[in-house]
Amino acid sequence: MTPRGTLLCLLILSAPAAAQEPSRAVPPDRASTLKLAAEELSAGRRDEASRLLRSAADRFQSVQALMQLARIQAGAGNASAALESLQQARTIAPNSEDVLSAFVQVSLAARLPFPAITTLDSLTRLCPTASQYHYLLGVALMQAGEMSLAIESLKKANQLDPDHVLTLVALGLALNNRKQYEEARLYLRRGVDLEPDSAEAIAALAEAEEGLGDIAAAEADARRALARSSGDPTANLVLGLVFVKKEQYADARVAFERAIVSSPDAFKAHYQLSLACARLGDTACSQEHLELYKQKLREMEERVHQLRTQTGLGSETRR
Repeated sequence: MTPRGTLLCLLILSAPAAAQEPSRAVPPDRASTLKLAAEELSAGRRDEASRLLRSAADRFQSVQALMQLARIQAGAGNASAALESLQQARTIAPNSEDVLSAFVQVSLAARLPFPAITTLDSLTRLCPTASQYHYLLGVALMQAGEMSLAIESLKKANQLDPDHVLTLVALGLALNNRKQYEEARLYLRRGVDLEPDSAEAIAALAEAEEGLGDIAAAEADARRALARSSGDPTANLVLGLVFVKKEQYADARVAFERAIVSSPDAFKAHYQLSLACARLGDTACSQEHLELYKQKLREMEERVHQLRTQTGLGSETRR
């Protein structure tokens, strides 16, 4: 909210109800309605702006109004309403790149990979040389647990834009998930070279190094990532694995717990924590996280099955 909007809200809250500014009349034409909505939004009156945008959408089938309304709704944390507005915009303009892209962004932010995947399938066909859409498709597939197809999309994105660090990191993480550590390390080293301060890139590189048995490098990079982002789940997981190899199970337990705090659905961290607790003689902790591991793994498998059923996509699942 702008300072002007904040001040106005304070004045309204302190004034009697009768003195509050009434809703402004809705202009008769589309352009004036959108202009007034923009003024209201600039002043911080989001509810009034939303009312005007909804009016423009209903009266004029305005895609612009629906997209702006979706931005307000998403900004307020109402992803379902934003997706509903964008779906209405898609009905009006089914091949609009702007509408499809906005729909994808809201879906991914809400961790709803399936609608994002089907939309991105259209976008990658409409814009086959746009690396961003191949990257986002890879991210959506990773969210759904379908790593093989994610790797395909991310490699395509990397071919189109070799210097995009987020693509390199996502590709490295997906390859780590498939235990293709040597290949992952190549991409992740490139990512770290391009962005030396990226905690996520350094942590993913540490995971590849741990998988290859280079424990000294893995520990050094995990600690380097944690110095930049103490809650990074991958770095904490790697550090925990290093502690396990050193038989420092109490330290490993702390690291795995930190990984789970940052990423509660990380089934690998739950499994490793169950083993560390068993080594420490804490049977209750070990059993609890073993069950959570099984639950998270089932949920991931169900997402993959749902993805294949709903989209027709599929590949052999390996862990």
